[in-house]
Amino acid sequence: MRLSNKKTIIAIIIANVMLVIFAIGGKMLSSFNYEDHLDDTVISVDGTNITLREFGYYIYMIESFVQNQALLYDPENPKHWWNTHFSAGPDSQFVCDYAKKVAVNTCICDQIYYKEATKYGIGRDEALTSQTLGEARALFMNMTSWQLEATGLDEELVIGMYNKHVIASKYAKKLSGELNFSKYDKEPDELLNWDGEYYQEEILPKHEVIISDKILRKITLGKITVNHDA
Repeated sequence: MRLSNKKTIIAIIIANVMLVIFAIGGKMLSSFNYEDHLDDTVISVDGTNITLREFGYYIYMIESFVQNQALLYDPENPKHWWNTHFSAGPDSQFVCDYAKKVAVNTCICDQIYYKEATKYGIGRDEALTSQTLGEARALFMNMTSWQLEATGLDEELVIGMYNKHVIASKYAKKLSGELNFSKYDKEPDELLNWDGEYYQEEILPKHEVIISDKILRKITLGKITVNHDA
């Protein structure tokens, strides 16, 4: 074999080896270990930071709800539903992406309403606290060990996050009976939801919200607390 041909072959081999090394290195750099970021801030609302561990509560709640739909759609392989794409013009998206959108915005909405509720002393009623405690503990007991491990949640945190959601809901109920919604066609409860017109136009813009896309874009719902063995 001529020397020039040998050099060409060696050069090709080296080039291929370098491509493999860069591919492996790139994959390692872009890999995301959920557990390593549990205490990182994913959302900040008016200076209050919400960690991935706390956000895990919303991931669990939304994944549980959507998983029930997925099992109705395809009991043998619920992942089919999570990967289903709905075409609706600019709002076209996969179920898994919409689920994450709901989780993020529900979390933000809860934090805004909860903070406002505390200004009015909402949530201090002992009877409500007792009822909430029982419901929160039941929710915690329904979670499997691997779901708790995956999210980093524990009983205290589940109770705290559930209580926050209940108090936020009570504040939204308070607003529904006090505000004037005459220029809107929908019911107050819908308007005050995270995707409601009133909330989007009158409430959300008054608050500073920072979202860590660096972390959230690496999270895919449908495989964190569900489909563990699928």
